[in-house]
Amino acid sequence: MSMPGYPAGQTRGLGALGGRHMLGTVGTIVAVVVFLVIILVSVFGDADDGEPKQVIKIEQAPATGTGGPIDATAPTAMSLVAANGVVISDPALVEMAVEGPLPKIADDGRRAMDIYARPFDKSDPRPKIAVVVGGLGLGEAPTQAALDRLPAGVTLAFTPYGSSLQGLVSTARAKGHEVLLEVPLEPYDYPENDPGQDTLLTGAQAEENPGRLRRVMAKVAGYSGLIVSQGSKFLASEPDIQMLLRATSGRGLYFVDNGEADQSIAREVANVESAPFARGDRWIDQNPTREAIEKEFGTLEELAKQRGSALGVAGAYPVTIDRVTAWAASLEEKGIALVPVSALIGARAAVAPPVAPTVRSQPQPRRPTPAEPAPALPEDPQPFEAAPHP
Repeated sequence: MSMPGYPAGQTRGLGALGGRHMLGTVGTIVAVVVFLVIILVSVFGDADDGEPKQVIKIEQAPATGTGGPIDATAPTAMSLVAANGVVISDPALVEMAVEGPLPKIADDGRRAMDIYARPFDKSDPRPKIAVVVGGLGLGEAPTQAALDRLPAGVTLAFTPYGSSLQGLVSTARAKGHEVLLEVPLEPYDYPENDPGQDTLLTGAQAEENPGRLRRVMAKVAGYSGLIVSQGSKFLASEPDIQMLLRATSGRGLYFVDNGEADQSIAREVANVESAPFARGDRWIDQNPTREAIEKEFGTLEELAKQRGSALGVAGAYPVTIDRVTAWAASLEEKGIALVPVSALIGARAAVAPPVAPTVRSQPQPRRPTPAEPAPALPEDPQPFEAAPHP
């Protein structure tokens, strides 16, 4: 009698090699099941915690190949998909490593930057603006406010140091957001200004960077790319940024330079390496007041009209969440498209006239995160209108 999936007469002689193959297959299936259980628990949480639940379903990944016969015994990866069709996680894009779930390019060539990207109409001729709101995952109130209020077209960036990080990322994906993971890079005033555990460093300690990067990337699954967290010194070091860009693109991700470091050579290195890349044009809330933020929006709009696209970066201040929400609702009548960051990868058209940068000179002081005490702000005549907020 033949075994399923094997022709008759070829079942003998499997021996230890066949046993190891079957054990490997079982191990793969167990890893996929464990991965899905972790995602399910992180999304649904405790039945009594009172948090809103995301409606999800599990779908079998579509069969792919070169047209030959399909092996019915091969293990099939099961993707976690939101009710709105958004892929929350795809085990085919995950390498279960010692550090945790690392992103990888699937055997059929699919990449996280494509599968986890928010869809957009590539034929849309309107000027395009992408907005990243970062620092999420540390402060519960600003993170929840961002998830509850920001339109799905806004890209969300999460710190690798938050608790319940997978649940937050899965919720963001289920709501339609494209997600980035912040990677801590060395600033000029390190270690006085320490971006956090596993910061990627320059100089003699750079040999530790591959391991540090793996530990950061394994914190969570479901993101499309990495975005800089500080890193003024690192981004000026060609061999170090080259290593980072090669590792990022090699795992099917894109990389975002947030635009803070005016000495960054990341764009030039990305062009040489043909690495998927984007750079922020404006810090929307460097001055976190309503008037200043709306002025930055005006600058972004002009940039997008001049050269076809623009990218703004912001933190999760209450006033920022409020203003981004209101501004996004006004774009349709202005003839401007709000797009995810993935829409701007390689899409920058003509070079715009020089615009006064909002980046800070070096050395770079630390930008406060939502978990830290917010700076005293000038009185805003029209403060944050909606809860929850810190």
